[in-house]
Amino acid sequence: MLSAACPGCGGEITFRSKTSVLCVCRFCRSNIVRHDIDLEVIGKQAELMEDMSPLQIGVNGKYRNKSFQILGRQILSWSDGLWNEWYIAFSDGTDGWLAEAQGEFSILLAPETRVKLPLPHEIDQLSSFPYKSSKFEIVDRKKIKCLGSEGELPFKTVEGSQSTVYDYSDNKNGFASIEVDATSEVHIYIGEFTSLGSLRVSGIRYFSGWGKP
Repeated sequence: MLSAACPGCGGEITFRSKTSVLCVCRFCRSNIVRHDIDLEVIGKQAELMEDMSPLQIGVNGKYRNKSFQILGRQILSWSDGLWNEWYIAFSDGTDGWLAEAQGEFSILLAPETRVKLPLPHEIDQLSSFPYKSSKFEIVDRKKIKCLGSEGELPFKTVEGSQSTVYDYSDNKNGFASIEVDATSEVHIYIGEFTSLGSLRVSGIRYFSGWGKP
């Protein structure tokens, strides 16, 4: 964990994960990029829109018997709506994402076994690919845009960043996501749908008129 003074306002910022690259200062909304022990400001983010998500930074949970904590969030949009992707750090030092869209939740992790990443110009022709005992087939392709972020993130995602996402399904409960970002870097995640109850989360938000689960 690295605690330091924000170069923009002097407020305390903390990088809890060794894989975190960017932290949004909660005081002045500056984007702080970590270069080893040096910090750099790369602009500011607007205040995030309020939503009714029960999740927030600091929520704890457990997935496949590994404890995790939410460290950050990015809000992403596409032509048909928007969703949250919460950056999570596991107790064993690995990380991943907890995606939230229209009340549905899913976990996305880096592949456990090696997957040969296609080149950016090859992905449009990638209709399917095998992974372990499953076969994933293309179901969607969309342009996405980051509307804002908070907390810690493992890469330099700032407001306005755009990328292309290719979604694949195994026709069961699993899916895969390949993202080509603005720098043409390719990222792949393997995911499955889940629920907050299954994740045994604690520290979630409650709203007036809502009963506790």
